[in-house]
Amino acid sequence: MKKIYMTPAVEITEVVVEQMLALSLNNKPADPNEDVLTKENNDWDIWGE
Repeated sequence: MKKIYMTPAVEITEVVVEQMLALSLNNKPADPNEDVLTKENNDWDIWGE
């Protein structure tokens, strides 16, 4: 029996970002005296346990 070896193919794609748009889903106005990028509620129960 003859063994056949296949060479894996690789494709490299380079992406350059020209503009970025960030969206924050927060309904409260910004408070300059509070920390930035913090979680308000850390008790998410995604599995229902």
